[in-house]
Amino acid sequence: MPQPKNDDVSGLKKKVDELLAEKKASDHKRKEAEEAARKAAEDFARKNGDVESLEKSWREKLDKTQAEKDAEITRLNASLTNVLVDNVATTLANELALQGSANVLLPHVRSRLAVDYVDGVPMTRVLGPDGKPSAATIDELKAEFAANVAFAPIIAGSKASGSGAGGGNGGGAAPSGNRSKMTPADKAAFIAKHGAEAYGNLPN
Repeated sequence: MPQPKNDDVSGLKKKVDELLAEKKASDHKRKEAEEAARKAAEDFARKNGDVESLEKSWREKLDKTQAEKDAEITRLNASLTNVLVDNVATTLANELALQGSANVLLPHVRSRLAVDYVDGVPMTRVLGPDGKPSAATIDELKAEFAANVAFAPIIAGSKASGSGAGGGNGGGAAPSGNRSKMTPADKAAFIAKHGAEAYGNLPN
């Protein structure tokens, strides 16, 4: 599951788990309500011998339960989107942009993220430029924005990494080539030019 590499990952996972548990509890309550409505309608019909009233009562209760379920699902989906899309997009925009420019970058980053489900588990999915789901990771999306010349004026460190700073390697790496000595901007620029595999081969 692609996740942003920051100190809030554990908190994000906890929030997602809480939302999933809440959704499970909501589904259980819905089923109980449907069963209670069915029994109530049947009892009413047995007492009154009125099939038409039975159908009407059952339909009204079922429609009400369905509306409540739909509203609950909408609320939970909104919460998941806030955790898995909005929060991730805000984190990336703040990491990439110059101070005071994150809001300019934010809508562009957010448009490239969506909530997806894999085996019933929600995750942050990176979308391609065409808006379709892709196999790209959060780090790769970050590198893509860092290397995009259209955003260069507001990307932190973009001018330095493009002018041979970072040891004159032209890839944005630190002089020693050690990952531990790279800034986030150095890392993004290096990956954009050389690829994630080359970055992984650098010494720590």
